[in-house]
Amino acid sequence: MPNPTIVFLTDRGERHQQHALRYAPPELDVIMLRTPPPEVLFPALEKASFLISERNQPVTAEMIAAAPNLRGIVRLGSLLYDIDTAAAERAGVRVAALPIQGVIFCAEHALLLILALCRRLGRSLVAAVVADHGIAPRRTDEDTFAFNWLNYSDLTGIRGKVVGIVGMGEIGVELARRLKGFAPRQILYTKRTPYPAAVDQDLGITFAPLEPCVSEADILVSLLPYSAETDYRNGGGIGAAQIGRMKQESIMVVIGSGSVVDERAVAKALREGRLAGAAFDTYEYEPLTAENPLIALARDTTTNVLLTPHTAAASASADRSGDYAPILAWLREG
Repeated sequence: MPNPTIVFLTDRGERHQQHALRYAPPELDVIMLRTPPPEVLFPALEKASFLISERNQPVTAEMIAAAPNLRGIVRLGSLLYDIDTAAAERAGVRVAALPIQGVIFCAEHALLLILALCRRLGRSLVAAVVADHGIAPRRTDEDTFAFNWLNYSDLTGIRGKVVGIVGMGEIGVELARRLKGFAPRQILYTKRTPYPAAVDQDLGITFAPLEPCVSEADILVSLLPYSAETDYRNGGGIGAAQIGRMKQESIMVVIGSGSVVDERAVAKALREGRLAGAAFDTYEYEPLTAENPLIALARDTTTNVLLTPHTAAASASADRSGDYAPILAWLREG
């Protein structure tokens, strides 16, 4: 009996493709297609036993009809709005949404950095362990304590703030779900194609073009993937012009691809007091070079800069074997 064939639709680059294929079980034949044109897609669908779709790769009724042996569709992510589930049901094809562990870790990391910047955690972690603060310590009880003994007046939170998410893919979706519990005033997002109104309503998000998303945000999060169009050196992404339009009291978190944010423009804005803080997990050059101006700012705890070494997805996300779990379960069911 021939191995079942998986058609894997993706928009990821070669390195990420190979990473995913490394965890494909040997009993599956995987055809990896990066945003294929119809003349490539439909012949592959004729062979498909299962279809994996990710990152806004729609699955239409026409595609389902072109796959006579199709048994299941797996969406890597949590949104099914662009899969024709009615056509799948008519064809007897099962559909599953599979949230991605690494994506969830990235959303958690973004939330961690947002909160850390709001609380100026880099400064507090250092200052809290300095013993020579000029105040006589007393043993605490219910009426004796030294609340905010360093008299910080610039600590904030998410409640009532406008959050702007630039590059609203799966990480943005997971981040928006987590932000809702913190009661922001509004979550704006920008992407090439807005989500349907039902998705916006469910997530509590509002589409906006890039410029208002940047200029109105108290908290700006860059989740942009890299492409020639989003490279800031080509005039895309978040360059000096966009950074110049941000609010003076706003903070910025970068965990999308590197090379889409002008790090030098961010550093200049921080030095000049035109930004309240910034946190980066991805960079134009990795590992960080000694010349990166963000390093000196991160060492100066008064500038509210946090840098992490491209760890937002966490180490456990390297294992993608779970992405194939629903497919293997269906195979075992026969």
